[in-house]
Amino acid sequence: MENQTLFCAWPHSDDIELEACFPEEALLAYPENFELELDYFDPQMQEDKLWKARTGLNEDSLSGAIETIIFMSDRPVSLQKIRGTIDEDMPLKVVHAAIERLQTEYENKHHGIRLQEVADGYQFRTKATYGKYVQDLFKVSGLVLSPTALEVMAIIAYRQPVAKTDIDKIRGVDSSHIVRGLMDKRLVKVCGRSEELGRPVLYGTTSEFLEVFNINDITGLPPESELEEQSMQSVGKIADIKTLVHTGDKARFSFDEVGELDELAESIRAISADTLFTQSLKDEEKRKLSAEGEGQARKSAFDLLEDYVNKRQLEDINKSAGLSELFTAVTLPQVISDLTAGPFNEPENDEDEDFQMIDLETGEAIDEDEFDAFIDIELSDESDVEDDANADFIELFGSTSEQEEQDLADALDQAFERLTGTALDNDELALDDAKMDDNERKIDTLTDDMVEKANDLDIDLSFLKEDNQEPDSIN
Repeated sequence: MENQTLFCAWPHSDDIELEACFPEEALLAYPENFELELDYFDPQMQEDKLWKARTGLNEDSLSGAIETIIFMSDRPVSLQKIRGTIDEDMPLKVVHAAIERLQTEYENKHHGIRLQEVADGYQFRTKATYGKYVQDLFKVSGLVLSPTALEVMAIIAYRQPVAKTDIDKIRGVDSSHIVRGLMDKRLVKVCGRSEELGRPVLYGTTSEFLEVFNINDITGLPPESELEEQSMQSVGKIADIKTLVHTGDKARFSFDEVGELDELAESIRAISADTLFTQSLKDEEKRKLSAEGEGQARKSAFDLLEDYVNKRQLEDINKSAGLSELFTAVTLPQVISDLTAGPFNEPENDEDEDFQMIDLETGEAIDEDEFDAFIDIELSDESDVEDDANADFIELFGSTSEQEEQDLADALDQAFERLTGTALDNDELALDDAKMDDNERKIDTLTDDMVEKANDLDIDLSFLKEDNQEPDSIN
């Protein structure tokens, strides 16, 4: 077959006619839809999309993250720190809105804690209604401040920064130890030094102060004018008291506490002043009295002991009084007519002259040997007189009989047996004495060995031997 060539002729532009095309009404609504799409370029919405994209959180999960951060911190967490932990570019109003949401939820009654703004931050705190359970569980002791400490604390809080001299001037007394105690409790800190003479230290409050008194910052303190009004509200007048007394409340002042006082008096009277031991002695004495009938009552151990002690004390006092001598310095009076003729009775200043005794009656010298013999005779006579006086005194006042001492010992043994339930064994006591003597002999032997060995080393320990012998010499 032979190739055939086909030719196609296009129409000329002059031959084409274009028809007008108008858009339909449905297509005319397109610009409105396009305008809605442009709303996504709003800065507020774009900001929300950005922090959500960076953190992967939304409004609900953001509240959970903030709750975790505050819960795990033992100190109040500031708004800036919360934002820096999650996302530094996150708007503060978003963080604040999430915190307000948490605060609203925790204020419900079924929650025992609340999210509170304190000390320039946020912290979870126990509600006052449930505070006692925490104290019982963890044995937490509250911070107690004396009225004086509260007074100094108020001066520092309202006048800070303040120097100690100003505090002393306001109070009228020294406040050094109180300020030091507040610093130990971390309620007060040093804020710097004053520009006044001497550059005294200035004191101010700490963040712990804000936490303790439950305020956000120092501006949260009530104004002084409000404090003055509150203090004056609790002050009554004499006229008010008279009105209360003369009106229907008069009975309340007279009879409110009568029942309580009666109960207190009954409880005091119900307290027993006797112990088991004293009660047993009284019961034993009553039993003996009932057994003996109208006969002479036998004294108890306490009565025998008291009589014995009183009698011995009386004997010692009377003996010392009977043996005492009256020493009186008697000199003959001498009239001095010329006061300028002195000095009188001037001592001798001659050191070379030997002392010699002179008889005052004759003026002759006394031989020392004869004087010593005379003194010995006088002393022997005085000892004989003292022995005679002791014998006369004992015969006059009498002495404690052996039977009386034995009765006292038996009574004390019986009292000890009733108290402890065991009786004293004389054989055991004698055995204890023998053991004690044996131990003393062993100690003396060891002491002698130590002294001898120390002497070989040129060490003098003879004082140990003297100490051991001293009690024997006293006995």
